[in-house]
Amino acid sequence: MKDRWLGKYIGEAIGVYLIVLFGCGVLFSAILFGVIGDFFSAGMGWGLAVMIAVYTAASMSGAHFNPAVTLGLAVTKRFPWNQVVQYWIAQIIGGFLGAFTLLIMFGQAFGQFATKNNLVIGQAGSEKLAMMFIPVSPHPWVIGIDQKAYDAVPIWTGFFAEALSTALLVMFILVLLERRSVNGTPAWFFPFALGLLVCMIVIIDGPLTMTSLNPARDLGPRILTLLMGFGTIAFPGVRDGGSLLVTAGAPLVGGVLGALFFDYVMKPFFPAEPAAA
Repeated sequence: MKDRWLGKYIGEAIGVYLIVLFGCGVLFSAILFGVIGDFFSAGMGWGLAVMIAVYTAASMSGAHFNPAVTLGLAVTKRFPWNQVVQYWIAQIIGGFLGAFTLLIMFGQAFGQFATKNNLVIGQAGSEKLAMMFIPVSPHPWVIGIDQKAYDAVPIWTGFFAEALSTALLVMFILVLLERRSVNGTPAWFFPFALGLLVCMIVIIDGPLTMTSLNPARDLGPRILTLLMGFGTIAFPGVRDGGSLLVTAGAPLVGGVLGALFFDYVMKPFFPAEPAAA
């Protein structure tokens, strides 16, 4: 039994590792080299990252890859509470390792970019560097990092956007898993459908919060940025911790709300189970 759970933890770490590697890798390519320049492309990148992660490791762990998903499943009695913290730790470790891999790959270019743009790690404005690793609300390069930008996207707006987006994510996952759904998908199609939803969410929510959806995608890389010397930009984060509340706190709330919405508002009206033969 211990070996079985160990395999699940490894699977969760692998899944988040791949999400961060490919998803944040898109950001590195876009910011450092201008390879990608719009939110549709970014959305496709993140959607494909999620799809690849689910195809790769779902058989090992059930493919939560997200503390918000794990919490939503636990609250609705789909997952044991005594494994929640272990799943969260595995997910955060995967996020850290994914970010560390990107630092190895892009470290030299990252440093050159910082010098060219007069950005110093840990000083004011360096959230424009940190955002390649962690989500920042609002998007530093699109909306800005001054008070005008913060007025355009108040913390409550970012919190609402992240909570709603994550609620939709968890709700959609449960719809896909519901065998009574008239649009029930074969197992091989599930990751593709999920990736499409993530793509759409990134396109809409990207400017507001950089679309976290996932506290592990935030916290794992954020620990690395702290070790890199980003200081208060890493923890408690910009806006005196308000951005971290948006990108790590709101998804947890949204994950629970999405699971409860499915169970109490949608599921009761699904077609009845077929009668036993």
